Amino acid sequence: MNCPQCQTPNQQDSAYCANCGTQLVPAAASAQSGGYMPPAGQGAPAGQPTPAAYGGPTGYGQGGPAAPTGQYPPPSQEPPVGYPQGGGQYQPPRPSNPVAPFQFDLNRLTRADRIIGVATLITMISIWLPWFSVTGFGVSGTGSGTDAHGWLWLVFVLGLLILAYLVMRAGWEEPPVRLPIAHIPLLIAATGLQLLLVLIGFFDMPGNDGISGISIGWAWGAFIGLLAAIVAAAPVTVPWVRSYLEGRRASA
Repeated sequence: MNCPQCQTPNQQDSAYCANCGTQLVPAAASAQSGGYMPPAGQGAPAGQPTPAAYGGPTGYGQGGPAAPTGQYPPPSQEPPVGYPQGGGQYQPPRPSNPVAPFQFDLNRLTRADRIIGVATLITMISIWLPWFSVTGFGVSGTGSGTDAHGWLWLVFVLGLLILAYLVMRAGWEEPPVRLPIAHIPLLIAATGLQLLLVLIGFFDMPGNDGISGISIGWAWGAFIGLLAAIVAAAPVTVPWVRSYLEGRRASA
């Protein structure tokens, strides 16, 4: 190997020039080394310690620094959820269908809704009141609607559904559950079915089992239940019937 400074021949594995002391670094070793070497002619003279190679700052040649926390990530990475694809301010993810908090407000109910709610509640209570009276052989007694007709529990279940629906309308401006039927037709169907069940229970008088001398009649609870069921159905059924009749008259 010839010295690059004075062109003096040296051994192949010599580290320094025997003539001028210039450090001799083979080309392969220089290519593998990642450090910086001083220019030719500025090596350590004979007898002096070898200068350390400059390796550059830590991380040099390994890409730029990582993006600080809270900033948009480098282009080579996929943006996390909430970052817009084209850059911009971070937007936290939002629920797809937010539900407003429940806030009960009677002002959301119409006058007809309030009448239906109160009358339905009275109808539900009435099925436990005395519906029928029994007299005979010098004694008398009464029986509730559910005692005479166990199926009147359907009136209670239907009343609960009507009240739950009205409470939902009073608690939310936009109900969280959308029903496949409009408000007025739904109330007409529910209160009409309630009235029908009460009418059947009212006129289905229990029998005396063929025992002569025993008479069975209505008690005050049956009249309260029938009247309450009529009041519950009237606010929506009467206007609908009137509108239907006027439409028939106009088309005739």
